[in-house]
Amino acid sequence: MRTLTACLMSLVLVAACGGDDEATPTDAPVADAGPDGPPIDAAIDAGFVPPTMLSETGLYSDIGTKTVAADVHEFMPRWQLWSDDAVKRRWIWLPPGAKIDTTDMDYWHFPVGTKLWKEFVRGGRRVETRLLEKIGPTDDWADWYAVSFQWDVGETDGAAVPAGVIDDVGHDDIPGRSDCRKCHVDTRIASVAIGFSALLLDDPAVPGYKLADLIADDRLTAPPTNPTAGAYFPLPAGDTERAALGYLHVNCGNCHNAGSDVVAQITPMQLRQSVGALTDWTTTAPYLTTVNVVGQLNTVGATALITPGAPGTSAVLVRLRAVPPGQVMPPVGRETIDPIGAEAVRAWIAGL
Repeated sequence: MRTLTACLMSLVLVAACGGDDEATPTDAPVADAGPDGPPIDAAIDAGFVPPTMLSETGLYSDIGTKTVAADVHEFMPRWQLWSDDAVKRRWIWLPPGAKIDTTDMDYWHFPVGTKLWKEFVRGGRRVETRLLEKIGPTDDWADWYAVSFQWDVGETDGAAVPAGVIDDVGHDDIPGRSDCRKCHVDTRIASVAIGFSALLLDDPAVPGYKLADLIADDRLTAPPTNPTAGAYFPLPAGDTERAALGYLHVNCGNCHNAGSDVVAQITPMQLRQSVGALTDWTTTAPYLTTVNVVGQLNTVGATALITPGAPGTSAVLVRLRAVPPGQVMPPVGRETIDPIGAEAVRAWIAGL
């Protein structure tokens, strides 16, 4: 099975990733010249030395006992990316005194030195831990370094696998550096670190490091104010709408957003929420660009992207329920259907 990145590719045809003949592939902006990412990485050439072992990255103060370093914060997004039922943990390290540029609250820009990790566990065994590190001053992909570490059988350490691993011990594939670019690249999303953001951290009920903690620690250049019941950006919706829109935001919105090449070249559908457009969920981009909107690309059995009251003929749900090979969405990162996420979207459409 495949968890090819922490990527959040979304409801564009598999053609957008070169896997369907219904449309012209659009991966050219993120294509690699080799298995280990771009042929030239200016930041690496300038002196960055890629770590070869997970124990070198700073996540653990003692990897033998799995003791996480004191200045590393564990966090949990309130909406989860489906990765074939893998159990995941996430951490972030920010340079002392540095702040995240939150001038654009939808797309955060991180200080040089920021590190994020994501651990994947399957069957009670650590399979891999991914690292995303800011190594240069710009927001371009070239100033980030991404690599996966494959845990050894005894779980004593993980070795970097820049080219990835296929079918690791019968578990999920481990992505190579070029795979990471399919979701985290700057032509798809304005903030390369897509799993750590205002909406994903703005839930007082979710454990771990939250938006309120970042504000208290003075880690944001433009912190939000005036929370309501502990939330700074509450979604104006009921539980059914919130579950569906949140799921689409995190599993699909990182490709289907206003600034993405997917939206520009394939379909205008936008599934990422914006903190500035939460007054009424029926006026949000995910609603306006899908409900009763006829898809530009054919989806067998679908009458529109979302047909109110008719989940079975809504292209969004049809593709979420597809399995490879076929018109599966997201086209990377999963091989099985997320039963909880698909049901959340089904229930929302049925109630429209």
